[in-house]
Amino acid sequence: MSKIMIIDDDRDIIDSIGMILEANDYTVAAKMDTDNLIADIESENPDVILLDIVFPEDAQAGFKAARKIALQETLKHIPVLILSAVNQLNNLGFSFTENDISNDFMPVSGFIEKPVEPAELLEKIKSVEKI
Repeated sequence: MSKIMIIDDDRDIIDSIGMILEANDYTVAAKMDTDNLIADIESENPDVILLDIVFPEDAQAGFKAARKIALQETLKHIPVLILSAVNQLNNLGFSFTENDISNDFMPVSGFIEKPVEPAELLEKIKSVEKI
């Protein structure tokens, strides 16, 4: 099966999502920040990335990370799925959805709202995997 890289600052999220993925024969790599992002992704060589948006050091770190990945010739082929509770955390008067996916703003393959049901998560990953 595929390797999934989870990039999220919440250890509980990494552990729970990781257990779901491993129970479904995925290999899991985890990262709790966006430091050394490109080098760490290249080192892990994941098939799919699950990326949070809000990190303690920067509320937009996930958006910035998605843009970095999309601009990197060696990584831009890797599907990135935003997995975030950003819509529950912001007070902006609007929310993010898959309609916001764009090459400039949110260059990702999909958006998943936390909390996510295991079946929905697995279905979304399967939809972007390149087997």
